[in-house]
Amino acid sequence: MRKIYTYFLPVLAVSLMASCAYEDKKTPGYEYMPNMYRSPSYETYEANPNFQDSTSARPSVKGTIARGNSVHSDLDMMPYPYPNTTEGYEKAGAELKNPVPLDEFAMSEGKRLYDNYCLVCHGSTGMGDGPVVQRNGPKPPAYNSEQLRNLPVGKMYHAIHWGKNMMGSHASQLTPTERWKIIHYIQTMQKPAMADNTAAAEKK
Repeated sequence: MRKIYTYFLPVLAVSLMASCAYEDKKTPGYEYMPNMYRSPSYETYEANPNFQDSTSARPSVKGTIARGNSVHSDLDMMPYPYPNTTEGYEKAGAELKNPVPLDEFAMSEGKRLYDNYCLVCHGSTGMGDGPVVQRNGPKPPAYNSEQLRNLPVGKMYHAIHWGKNMMGSHASQLTPTERWKIIHYIQTMQKPAMADNTAAAEKK
C-alpha cells in the first residue's frame, strides 16, 4: 500500500495535471520533445521563405543526369554537348560517330523506329514522299539526293536531337540509342547500291 502511495499517486497527479483542459480545446497540453513528431524542417512542397521563389522543392542542378533512367544503355544517360547552333551542327558532323554496333538487330530496330517516327514525312524509301507530303505538307529532300547523300552521321543525329528547318526535335520521343539505330537504317537509303553490296558481302 505504501508503494502505491509512493509511486502511483505522484504519477496519477502528474497525469491529471498534464491532461487538464485549456481554454483552447485544440491544444494537446504539455508536449515532451515536440520536435520528435512536429518536425521543424520544411515539407517538399511547402512554401519556403528561404528561397526567392518560395518553393521548398529545388530544381535539379543544370546538367544533372537521372540515375537508373536508361532502359537501353549508358549511352542514353549522357548529356548531348553540342548546342543548337550552326557551329554545333558542324562540330557534331565532324566529331560524332555512330557508337551502336551495326548488326541485324540494330538494323531491324532502326527500320521499325523509322517506320514509326520518320516514314510519315520521309517516305518508306526515304524519297521525301511520305503521307504528310502527299497531303500538301512540307517535302524533305530525298536521302539519296546530292544534299543528303553524303551527310555525316553526326549531322543526322544533331538534326534528330534539336530538329532542323521544318522538322521538329525528336529528343523527347527517341533515346540516343534509338536515334543511332535509325541512322544505321537511313544510311541504307542514302546510298542504296552500296548498302546492297554490303549486305551481299555479309551473306558470303
